[in-house]
Formats: sequence, structure tokens, C-alpha cells
Amino acid sequence: MDSLLIGITTDFAPAEPGRDPRFFLKSSYVSYFQEGGARVVLLPFSSSSFQQDWSFLDGIVLSGSGPDIPPGFYKEEKTFLPGHWMPEERVAFEFSLISLSEREGIPLFGICGGFQTMNVFRGGSLIQDLPSMFPEGLVHQDSDHEVSLGEGWRDLGVGNGNANGQTRVNSFHHQGIKRLGERLKVEATSGDSLIEGFRDPDHPFFVGVQWHPERMPSGDLFSQRLRNAFLDASRVFRNRRK
Repeated sequence: MDSLLIGITTDFAPAEPGRDPRFFLKSSYVSYFQEGGARVVLLPFSSSSFQQDWSFLDGIVLSGSGPDIPPGFYKEEKTFLPGHWMPEERVAFEFSLISLSEREGIPLFGICGGFQTMNVFRGGSLIQDLPSMFPEGLVHQDSDHEVSLGEGWRDLGVGNGNANGQTRVNSFHHQGIKRLGERLKVEATSGDSLIEGFRDPDHPFFVGVQWHPERMPSGDLFSQRLRNAFLDASRVFRNRRK
């Protein structure tokens, strides 16, 4: 059987003295999905790209990124300044991939920044800086903490060293969900009640997580099961499309 073709969005670095602008992706993303048996296609954003250019994919992953979504996309002013903002072309490109997923039923998996992009696309909003705007919360940068899993994901966490529907995840973000997007069901929350995972129960696979499963230890069962559920849905989609 041919391997699944999974597209992953890339990060971007502008030109510097002696270095051209470049698209790039951390190798952990590639390894994570390759270890599940998939082949990876990198998806650089481009204003000349059309949704149908990527309709051959069996699944789409929106990767995390250092820059943040400009708040104008969720109808707010920039209050975290100076900020490090994502190029609007990348946001528009990722929005187009979400639209493609919704229209064609292509499985979609958002990780960290990708999770936030999915929420904003669905009409949600973000806390622009957790340390300054949510100081009573947990430390979410360069840390780890437990999340409580919802009914839909509780079985995925069984046997992962957790108890009472909880599992431990890494944390590398300074923004978080303020208003949940439309038609999204919360499936993971941190101890400070921040939303850490969601899905759309009416889509074949429309899932986002705030943490980085591709950077969890290789033996983490929950991360493996999330990836495998995505790849299983991608296989079903590919077989239905034939």
C-alpha cells in the first residue's frame, strides 16, 4: 500500500545580510509523521497558490510557529507590543487550507500555532500574551503540565501514566484561546482552565492541540494515538476519494 501524503505548513524567515529568505520546518514534525508511516510534503505559503493545488493530499497539518496571528484577523487591536507577527500571506494561505479541508473533508491537524489559527478561522479569539494578560495562570512557556481530557479523547490517554482522565503535555506558547470558535468541542483543558485541545465532531477529522505532540518523548502513547487517529482518518479519506 502506498504511503499517505501528508502536507505540513512551513515557517518563514525573511532575508538577512548574506542569507536569502527561506521556508523551513523543524525536523521533529517530519519524523513524527514519518514514524507513523506517512510521506511528508512541505507547504510553503504563497499568494499565487490556490486551494486546489493541494487537493491531492490525504491529510493536512498546520504547524506551530514563533510569530503570532495578527489580531486584526479576530477583530482586535494589537495590545501586546511590539509583538512578533506572522505574515498576513501565511495566515491567508492557512485559512485557504482550512477551507479546503472543510469543503473536501480532508483531515486537518493543527499543532500549537496551527491550533490557534483553526480557532481564529472559526470565529474565535486569542489572549495575546498569557504572562501579562493572564498572570494567575500556569507557566505555559518552556514547561510541561497536566491536561484534563474530554470524553472524546479519554480513551486515547489510557495507560499514558495518567489518572482520572489526565495526561501530561509539553508547553511552548505565550498565547491561548480566549473565545472558542464555532462548532468546536473542547477535549483538553489545563489546570488554569485554558483550552488545550478541540475537535469538530461533524468533520471527519478536524483536531487542534495547543502543545507539541511531535516533541513529546517517543514512547508517549497519547501522542502516538493522536497521530494514528489522524493518519487513520487520512487513509479513510484517500480510499473514499479513489
